[in-house]
Amino acid sequence: MNYRKVTAIIPSMSLDETEQALLAIGVKGMTITKVHGLGEYRNYYSRDNLSDCGRIEIFTEQENARHIAETIARTVHQGLSSDGVIAILPVEDFIHISEFEEVSHDG
Repeated sequence: MNYRKVTAIIPSMSLDETEQALLAIGVKGMTITKVHGLGEYRNYYSRDNLSDCGRIEIFTEQENARHIAETIARTVHQGLSSDGVIAILPVEDFIHISEFEEVSHDG
């Protein structure tokens, strides 16, 4: 099975609404972290021009990645440079730790 990692950097004020939208389409797991960074949008009201944002990371099957990204974009989109970014990356290996078994190597 092919997996993808969907990573979105969005305004922190959009995190709750985006989380609810993702749960509504059946996303079962996601990681949300608060981040501080600089991109196309510069926060001129901040001393360092950095913005407070949220990062959402989701590992999903390849066929669901685009739908997840579109849901995030639809939820956050306001047409502003501060709306954020979304990346969909291939995942080389995906291991459920709870199902991991040590493999003995002979030799």
